Amino acid sequence: MEYNRKEALRYLGAKQDDEAAGVLVDVAYLKLRNEVQARYVLRKHGVSVDAEGVTLDVGVRFTSRDLAAHLKGCDRVLLLGATLGSRVDVAIRRLALGSVAEGAAAQAVAAALIESYCDSVQAEAETEGLAQRPRFSPGYGDWRLEEQKQLFAVLDCAKRIGLTLTDGLMMAPSKSVTAIIGLSENVECVWNKCMTCKNINCPYRDAE
Repeated sequence: MEYNRKEALRYLGAKQDDEAAGVLVDVAYLKLRNEVQARYVLRKHGVSVDAEGVTLDVGVRFTSRDLAAHLKGCDRVLLLGATLGSRVDVAIRRLALGSVAEGAAAQAVAAALIESYCDSVQAEAETEGLAQRPRFSPGYGDWRLEEQKQLFAVLDCAKRIGLTLTDGLMMAPSKSVTAIIGLSENVECVWNKCMTCKNINCPYRDAE
């Protein structure tokens, strides 16, 4: 998967021209790259969308006006679960014990890597010529994190890729993503996922 230095620096909260931060994330990447054991599960489903939420063709209902707005015009979606694997978590903890700065850089690099991995999975997905909307995950906008449980169940994440959910709704391994991706014939109806989220003060918000 691609190592996106720019994104790693953004997750670290550093400026793109910060040479010291650049060296820090590059070193962190070199120490993490051999620990990555990336896996994913991807499933296509029909979906019906109304003002209050969306319903999958298997009867699972997600209640979220923001998700509904994001998927407006879609009658099919991709459900994605992806992880970098547990060895990355172990490596990050080890680096953090040796240096707070290295630990922070490793967290940022891993965040950039899982996003890059998801991008590559989407790029190779069979969509029958339909355009993909940006990923939309539980916790974005008004989509309650509790509904992560339903998404995990539909994807069978534990069995398929070893991804589990704690009682506190944290994913394990931590460097993982679950998301819904709308499929649409309208190629112009694709927007930045950050622009659909009301958390305008998020430190990781993409301004582009």
